[in-house]
Amino acid sequence: MDSSKYRKVFSSLPQLETERLILKKIEMANANDMFAYASLSEVTKYLLWSPHLNIEETRGYIEYLQREYRRGNYADWGLNLKSTGVFIGTIGFADIDTRNNRGEIGYVLNPAYQGQGYMTEALKAVLKVAFAYLGLRRVQARIMVGNIPSERLAERVGFKYEGTLRDHLFVKGAYRTIRIFSLLADDYFSNN
Repeated sequence: MDSSKYRKVFSSLPQLETERLILKKIEMANANDMFAYASLSEVTKYLLWSPHLNIEETRGYIEYLQREYRRGNYADWGLNLKSTGVFIGTIGFADIDTRNNRGEIGYVLNPAYQGQGYMTEALKAVLKVAFAYLGLRRVQARIMVGNIPSERLAERVGFKYEGTLRDHLFVKGAYRTIRIFSLLADDYFSNN
């Protein structure tokens, strides 16, 4: 993949719209809504990061995202409800490997909004960017063992389970086993 193509997309992160959501750049105005869920241990249980200890930590993360947007690096979209404007989570690329034309996706949702199909909508919108605009060949998700809702979400939109990496990551003082799921461009286009 041409790295200039992906930098162009991410430097002016496109606003995406689904039936009930607007996905757009995360702004400092989203700090309180983000902190509301990023501070919960139940949210970060299967993630690489620990709960935010205070609102300043959340603001620091948003400042980091602002720098990444300006640099044209991949970064998260914020999920905003169309009906109320409430910021309910994030989705984006944890990594893009331009040499091998693949990306890794990650997502987080406020527990108050889980089980309502919001992340399915968001994931479908971001996959369209991945395959139709960026031209990626493969998108993968690395999911910690035990995170069944995340596995179900990946499978619901077409990801296939590929395998398990035992004790693959050392996170929060313990080795974590990771399950790999992927979606290939051919699979995506044959189903969309």
